[in-house]
Amino acid sequence: MTERPDGHQPDHFSQISTILLREWDPIDIQERSEISDEYDSYAGEISTMLTLEEVTPATVAAHLHAIAVERMQLSESQFLTERCERAAKRLVALQFTWPQMETPENAEQSLARIEAAKDFIFANLPVLPVPSIPEIRLHRAGPQSGLWRLAEQDPEFGSPYWAHHWGGGLVLARYLLDRPDVVAGRRVLDLGAGSGIVGIAAAKAGATEVIAADVDPYAIAAIGLNAAINGVTILPVLADLTKGELPATDIVCVGDLFYEAGLAERVTAFLDRCLEQGIDVLIGDPWRAHLRQSRLRLLAEYTVPDFGAATSSRPSGVFAFESKTPRQSRGNEDQS
Repeated sequence: MTERPDGHQPDHFSQISTILLREWDPIDIQERSEISDEYDSYAGEISTMLTLEEVTPATVAAHLHAIAVERMQLSESQFLTERCERAAKRLVALQFTWPQMETPENAEQSLARIEAAKDFIFANLPVLPVPSIPEIRLHRAGPQSGLWRLAEQDPEFGSPYWAHHWGGGLVLARYLLDRPDVVAGRRVLDLGAGSGIVGIAAAKAGATEVIAADVDPYAIAAIGLNAAINGVTILPVLADLTKGELPATDIVCVGDLFYEAGLAERVTAFLDRCLEQGIDVLIGDPWRAHLRQSRLRLLAEYTVPDFGAATSSRPSGVFAFESKTPRQSRGNEDQS
């Protein structure tokens, strides 16, 4: 099997070990691979902790600190505390990659499915430059990609939105690269990430942390590969984040999630919750029918190709999503 550029292994223990090595590493063994297996011995403990509903970054950080002080006999220090806290946040975020799974065995199956998708994408979807965004390259489907084979192999295979360009994603990515101050030094959530192009642009623009969320495991596979191609670090999240607690982020970027009425309603409700918590929201969209234009302030407009229109372009906008006015709130109550 050809080695993929992301170097990812087909199980979550590998993900945990990688975070321990890159983010924690209290005895500085990252450059000494012959002894880095020591960290693998802690991956099982962390994996078990992450299956617990009550686990928090604080509890994981305390466990890592105990390992360093009690087992490794290291002295307590601010440096060690910061390392433990940083690694703990990344480790707990891994829970998002194992959504709606009742057992660790199901998590393994889902991760194996993502790995198989990565192998297919790497082998069959060429890496191509993005129209109007030469700074970014992505795996993109073409006439010879054979996506129909995935559909034959997987009865749950859906529309391969992640394999093509969408107008909203293109303009959001262009905007972030043109205006890096929007995301520099901030935590970014790319909601409905698809290929991950918006998250990649955010990372290139200087975001401190990028989560790219999608409900399609094939999108998660594509995001991992595309991030590696572009030399950025992104946490792919396989989950519908419009449900449950809000993620820890400073700004949410939403590209092309207003093409269907029910989806637009769910996303809008989620974005309202984000605004209530002081989280900024940017939307990229080619003026689709279900876009709530009364809630939007146009920031920029670009002419770009859209999904299914590779040979033609159309105007697409970047918008700030704004809170309801009192009049809009009363109107919603009257309709309920």
